[in-house]
Parts: sequence; C-alpha cells; structure tokens
Amino acid sequence: MRDLEFRCKLWIVNKNKEAVFGNGLADLLEVIDKHHSTLKAAEELGMSYRYALHRITLAEDRLGQLLVTRVHGGAKGGGSSEVTEFGKDMVKRYRNAQTMLDKMLKQIP
Repeated sequence: MRDLEFRCKLWIVNKNKEAVFGNGLADLLEVIDKHHSTLKAAEELGMSYRYALHRITLAEDRLGQLLVTRVHGGAKGGGSSEVTEFGKDMVKRYRNAQTMLDKMLKQIP
C-alpha cells in the first residue's frame, strides 16, 4: 500500500454544471502568456491550433468573459494573443486550489 498515492482531477464548473476550466486550459493560458501566441502555445503543448482555439472559445462562452484577447493578421501575417486579467486570475485561482487539494491528498494515510 505504500507504493500507492491518492490523486484526483480538479475542474471548475459554471452555474449550469458545465466544465469551464481545468488543468489543460490552465497550461494553455500559461504558455500563451509566455509566448503571446496561441499558435506557439498550441505547438509547444502538442495540440492543434484549431483545438486550442476551440478550448478557449468554449470556456469563454461558458464563463461569459474573455480569457484571451487575439489580434489577427497584421503586416507580417501573424497575430498576437494576450491572456486577460480575468484569464490570469482564473489560472491563479485554479493553481491555488490544485495546490491545496494536493496537500490534502498527501495527508491521507
């Protein structure tokens, strides 16, 4: 039994009980914040750009607030992405809850 550990998945749901935020989205927003690019973040995380956009858009629709602001095109054909203050706060709150949960699970004999 000593080789076993307790784990659980954490996600945030809205008032309709729809999943709106979890570890994958937190990871995605952190990497977008690092690169200021959804495309580069998707590549680094091994997901398609289309899937990354889908995850962000679905969460934004369910939350009713923007997580990322996107600027399309531009003179060089690229865009930029910025994680909103709301998005940064969601990541921070999620990571804090995750840390607290992990600490609690380690205390189980």
